[in-house]
Amino acid sequence: MRAEPKALADVLFGKGRGAILGLLYEHPDESFYYRQLARELGGLSVGTIQRELDLLSQLGLLERSTVGKQVFYRANRSHPVFPELRSLVAKTVGTIPMLRSALAGLVHSIVVSFIYGSMARGEEKPESDIDLMVVGKASLEDVLGKLSNAEASLRRAVNPTVYSPSEFKTKLTSGNHFLNSVVRGEKIFLIGDEDELREVGGIRLAQNGTDKSRRD
Repeated sequence: MRAEPKALADVLFGKGRGAILGLLYEHPDESFYYRQLARELGGLSVGTIQRELDLLSQLGLLERSTVGKQVFYRANRSHPVFPELRSLVAKTVGTIPMLRSALAGLVHSIVVSFIYGSMARGEEKPESDIDLMVVGKASLEDVLGKLSNAEASLRRAVNPTVYSPSEFKTKLTSGNHFLNSVVRGEKIFLIGDEDELREVGGIRLAQNGTDKSRRD
């Protein structure tokens, strides 16, 4: 049985540590001063925040610097486990569970939804949009409405492309270059999986290209 991301995060990190890592490792090129962190992590006590910041800094997972009277913290990109930890954070307390939760209210109107592009390939930059594919009865307006709060929390733009099942199948089977490139590239599924994508697309994707999807 697959454990939910939140349950995994609670076991792996605990609430306080997970929240801090989620913020700093999702924005590794930003520095946050203590009061800013306290505002962003309003659900945590001051003592918990300071204790976790001290521990994570001692472990080398965070960089600590002082400018005047302000103490700043940021993710330590040079730490050997940075890539793996950032990926784990994204899957358990960051982008992926946040977007999955945002779309949960539309789950009965969406056949399949997945992240593609630079984030799916692990090549995104701080300024990169999150490219999101949605296939189902939900409209673009429906999807945008559900994503607005997630965008604010993530501090990143989410760029959804929305198709009805019939339009998606027609474009894909007629050789649309964009869609064929997307479905054969790296994917992180939020709703549905590769089998449902093949079914709604009406073709055997795995035979026509490398299957590079994953369900995080």
